[in-house]
Amino acid sequence: MFTHCVFCHAALPKNDAVERFPIGRRIAFDPARGRLWAVCANCQRWNLAPIEQRWEALEDLERLAHDRGRLLASTEQIALVHAPGVDLVRVGRAELAEESWWRYGSELRRRHSRYNNILTAEWIVALAAFPLFGMGLFGGGSDLNRYARWKKFGGTAWRGTRICPRCGHALTQLAFNRTADLRLDTSGDQLKLLLRCTHCGTVEPDAGFHFDGSEAERLLRRVLAWHNFAGANESGVHTAVRLIDQAGSASALVGGLREQHFRIGDREKRPDLALALEIAVNHNAERELLELELSELEARWREEERIAGIADGELTELPLLAKLRRQLAR
Repeated sequence: MFTHCVFCHAALPKNDAVERFPIGRRIAFDPARGRLWAVCANCQRWNLAPIEQRWEALEDLERLAHDRGRLLASTEQIALVHAPGVDLVRVGRAELAEESWWRYGSELRRRHSRYNNILTAEWIVALAAFPLFGMGLFGGGSDLNRYARWKKFGGTAWRGTRICPRCGHALTQLAFNRTADLRLDTSGDQLKLLLRCTHCGTVEPDAGFHFDGSEAERLLRRVLAWHNFAGANESGVHTAVRLIDQAGSASALVGGLREQHFRIGDREKRPDLALALEIAVNHNAERELLELELSELEARWREEERIAGIADGELTELPLLAKLRRQLAR
């Protein structure tokens, strides 16, 4: 079995996910045509596996994609699937249900676990140092988590210059502890955020501070991550995902909250909505990147398929190739 890229000669990393093809952290395969490639992490070229190594590995890959894979995105021609320990590029319709929220849901659960671990450590220190009144001094055990959040995000959510059209007051930075006043705007198709001007006290179309486009998206993602620093347990993630499913899509959820003039501070009453909104805006951002990646992968597949067709046709006896394809079809 080959171990180096035939194009750039870089070593192909091993994987523990596919026992009969432990080469490559990204594997492309076409079960209909009997193709199998190890994708080089260095040059991104597809290395065609020798035909005698494909059959059993293709069975393993198909089973892995269906049993343990999560569909990230797909086109009519290819699907990008994540499985434990390996990414799969499957040629052809995958017939997998797309699970758009699983990756960010895992991030929220990791945050929740980290938050609870810090909380537990703080209580242990408090009780050991102040057995009689440590609980009162530490006020619920949030000091270390506040420090951890400050270390990760700092104290400022945004820096720049915004001028209130009504009173001319300038905003040059926005502290996280003031971002609860941010609300979603309903005007236009782009995502917009509005912030009340503390000088004249208004937030209207002709007053206050407005953020839109990609700047608004980056600010909203950062602010939601700060406010949702404690993450969520399994039940909280499922509740947030259910809200997205009920809305119909991530974009529909964001649109609905815009119509409700959702404020970041509303998360105190509806933390499930704030979690759902964070998942949705991050999903939309990741979706744009995945669509670009899929476009590049499809172009690469078309090129590599031409090469594979020539190689298999010229270097393999046609009866053997036809037999393998019939086995794959069954």
